[in-house]
Amino acid sequence: MSAAIAADRPVAGRVVAENGEALPGVNVTVKGSSIGTSTDTKGDFSLTVPSENSVLVFSFIGYARQEVEVGTKTRIEIRLLAENQALEEMVVIGYGSQKKSSLTGAVSSVSPKELTALPVVSAEQALQGRVPGVRVVNNGSPGQTPIVRIRGIGSINYASGPLYVIDGIPSGDLNNLDPKDIESLEVLKDASSAAIYGSRASNGVIIITTKKGSKDGKLHVNLDTYYGTQSAWKKLDVLNTDQYVQYATALLGNAGIALPGRLTDLDQPTYQGSNQTFAQTNTNWQDVMFRSAPIQQHQLSVSGGNNVSRFFTSAGFFNQKGILIGTEYKRANVRLNSDHQVAKFLTIGQTLTISYDNSRGEQGFGGGRTAVMQMIRNLPYWPVTDPTKVGGYSSPTAADGSDPDNPVRIALMDVTRNQRLKMLGSIFAEVKLASFLQYRFSFGADVVSATTTNRFPIYNDGFKSRIQYEIRDSRTSYFSPVITNQLTFDKSFGKHQLNVTAIIDKQTFRTNTLNGAGYRPNNDIDELQGVSNPSASSSLDESTLISYVGRLNYEYAGKYLLSGSIRRDGSSRFAPGNKWGTFPSLSLGWRISEEEFLKSIPTISELKVRASYGQTGFNGIGSYAWQALVSADNSNYVFGGNKVLGSYFSSLANTQLKWESTTMTNLGIDLALFNNSVTFTAETYQRNTDGLLLQVPIPNSIGYSSSPLSNIGSMKNWGYEFQLGYNKNDGNFKWNASVNLDVTRNKVLSLATPSATLFAGANSDFGGFDITKTETGHPIQSFYGWQVDGIFQNAAEINAANSLDGDDKTKYQDQAAPGDIRFKDLNGDGKIDASDRTYIGSFIPKFSYGANLGGSYKNFDFTVYLQGVQGNKIYNGTKVIEQGMLRLFNAGTDVLNAWTPTNTNTDVPRAISGDPNNNSRSSDRFVENGSYMRVKNLSIGYTIPSKALSTLTREAITRARIYVSATNLLTFTKYSGLDPEIGVNGSSNDTATQLINGIDYGMYPQPRTLQVGLSVGF
Repeated sequence: MSAAIAADRPVAGRVVAENGEALPGVNVTVKGSSIGTSTDTKGDFSLTVPSENSVLVFSFIGYARQEVEVGTKTRIEIRLLAENQALEEMVVIGYGSQKKSSLTGAVSSVSPKELTALPVVSAEQALQGRVPGVRVVNNGSPGQTPIVRIRGIGSINYASGPLYVIDGIPSGDLNNLDPKDIESLEVLKDASSAAIYGSRASNGVIIITTKKGSKDGKLHVNLDTYYGTQSAWKKLDVLNTDQYVQYATALLGNAGIALPGRLTDLDQPTYQGSNQTFAQTNTNWQDVMFRSAPIQQHQLSVSGGNNVSRFFTSAGFFNQKGILIGTEYKRANVRLNSDHQVAKFLTIGQTLTISYDNSRGEQGFGGGRTAVMQMIRNLPYWPVTDPTKVGGYSSPTAADGSDPDNPVRIALMDVTRNQRLKMLGSIFAEVKLASFLQYRFSFGADVVSATTTNRFPIYNDGFKSRIQYEIRDSRTSYFSPVITNQLTFDKSFGKHQLNVTAIIDKQTFRTNTLNGAGYRPNNDIDELQGVSNPSASSSLDESTLISYVGRLNYEYAGKYLLSGSIRRDGSSRFAPGNKWGTFPSLSLGWRISEEEFLKSIPTISELKVRASYGQTGFNGIGSYAWQALVSADNSNYVFGGNKVLGSYFSSLANTQLKWESTTMTNLGIDLALFNNSVTFTAETYQRNTDGLLLQVPIPNSIGYSSSPLSNIGSMKNWGYEFQLGYNKNDGNFKWNASVNLDVTRNKVLSLATPSATLFAGANSDFGGFDITKTETGHPIQSFYGWQVDGIFQNAAEINAANSLDGDDKTKYQDQAAPGDIRFKDLNGDGKIDASDRTYIGSFIPKFSYGANLGGSYKNFDFTVYLQGVQGNKIYNGTKVIEQGMLRLFNAGTDVLNAWTPTNTNTDVPRAISGDPNNNSRSSDRFVENGSYMRVKNLSIGYTIPSKALSTLTREAITRARIYVSATNLLTFTKYSGLDPEIGVNGSSNDTATQLINGIDYGMYPQPRTLQVGLSVGF
């Protein structure tokens, strides 16, 4: 830039990026003249201007241009915002990247700012509500993997989670990855974009690229830290001691059962030597079990580089105590990424992360019981601790007529802890064979060493006891190397742009387990050495996947786009003849905005239509699922008068077993207006899955202990997705807004036979009947049960119902009495039985949505983020525990409004122990509206002015931002349980939990979090 030529006024200042970091090399010019300069390495500038009316223009590649009138100012501070160049943004698409303007598939990107906005363990949780078509359901205590589904449910028998690819390495869940290390995250939603991952991509693909460092010749040191506190945002209304006595009297009296001895004399001390009686005790077990819990994260990163070498390294620590006592998650992680151009034709590099995590989840109570269930059930007059008992805890006895476990004892004494040491790394070399031809070799590995320890100490609570200290240890080692050879041709021929990629890929998987268990006579030593009754077992699991991949991207004149790929996968998990699968895709795009007839309309920045077709597969079965398995040396047999060990086939082979195959079509439109200030995307898709893998029931008489796996089903998902955004980057007040919405529908098309059904959800504590049903023609695992038709008010109503079939001696409902629920006779046969059940709702929302509003005014910034679902149903199992009245336990306060001859205006049936009418059976009485909207995040921040910061710190600190935020601040819902965000009771990856989504068995609620944070750059 030329120097000033007519200096009347000196002006100086500083230019920084949106995050407060200095920007060197920014062009600063006087509008309409040749006067100008550029910022130095600290972002500072100075020049002289002709007059007060002069306008300074600030421009820098990748940032929005700004104009500022000088006026009387002698110093000007400028914050440049990233330019709205979404169309030129490079998007990772798997084995490469592509300009967003050239995309023809359904690919969504999530920014690092969005991924780090919430205080969560993993990027999976941070995705919630950010991408249309991606549904994330948090599922349990800290560290528990959330349920992630892309465009519906892909499998009946197996988890429907996506494939995660981190720096080119297919890996497992994201708990071990610090979200602050992520540079970009892309979601491949349709089959045309995901098909390049073939047999593992039927449920979508999430590609993560971690940070690599900069090439600006500067060293960047950043510290990010926050600390917060979490709490339960809602509690249930349960009976106090006086109310419990009133309820017990009615419940047992109506059944002709005498009141337990303790309830007739509560003026006894809670334990020998105690100064407090049972009558004086009022324990709300929710107050005891829930706590205010801290959460904190700290990360220090150092990065830098130039045009030859660059690097990024970081160290982080995350610690989240659960709001339920006895639960927590800790993680420590380090990362080193680097790449180096060692010659004009050769670039080498590596990525490496090492992490250690330690988690303690919600302790199991047996039989699918949860801590929340025990909080409701436990007696209000019972003390939390009892120093006279072995272990320090007591529980109700026969004198109480009730036997709930003491949840505090189980939560604090019984300890299951999971520890993992994980290394995920890669090395690569890129050789430029010609200006248009590049070869890339990479080797990566996912290495995990995991330990699960179970410690169940000796105790005696007066009713139950454990006379030996049980110790269990499980060690798992996992090693999965992947080798990739990739050749890329990329060349322009006039208006033609051609990119061709060929890939050979091999990944192996090896898992070893070693399990040991034993008992000790006391609680003094926690190790297996020296235990009595020792037992041990081990296992080895191996499989291999070999792939051949080809992809072609073609573009003509920036208008007409074509992309096609084919992947050929061979897996050792399938039988000879079915080991190989082929997965093709094809997509087309037309950038209408590049046509001459639209170029004259400046309002339209981009208009593109897209169409795609592709096939993907699912190979997430066991490594030996197709084989006839042998249970070796597992039975005794008398041979020649001697007892010898015998072996037997435990399962049938299925040599016809093959991939689940998903075919998807997608139509999309992308629109941008007013220089990309307004953006809009709409998609519609149809996803058909064939060859669903299910176990085929076989008669026990055949002699096999397990059912064979077979391809016997098909299913369809279809839906619509919309995303709208707006950005205003000029003026003192800058703001942006976005909203997304997705509609997903599901239908099972076929099972083994037209009449085949799959039932799930039955639990004796929750009525004892199946809760979900899966059959052809209906959405997967719909809620299934009876419909309530009011309450029988008197014997005449019961007699009238008995006479509906013309025979008053035929019971309409066995055991029905006044005050019992009347159920609808749907088949009209005059009696209530299993054939009167029907579909009573679905856990699948009618639509899901997210909305984000962010803004800044000078040095202040704010963000409001909303997330919600609408139209889904929840089977409220906590209501069964609160109102079921199956037998004597504590209950919700609604039971005080139970039907009596003098209290008939109620929907709560009579209180009677044993529930002879099965009022607690699976019915629409317990199905509730699960819709909710959450203020998922509210954040307010302040960035200290760079000049003041430089002065105060002698230029040691270049950027500093302090903020306060709240997560799950408000939840708007009609759901009466603790939390409307319901996952599954257990691990989301367990095949046993795939058909019980949306059933609230007393699930771990999401906490409300308040936090303060600091981000500093040096």
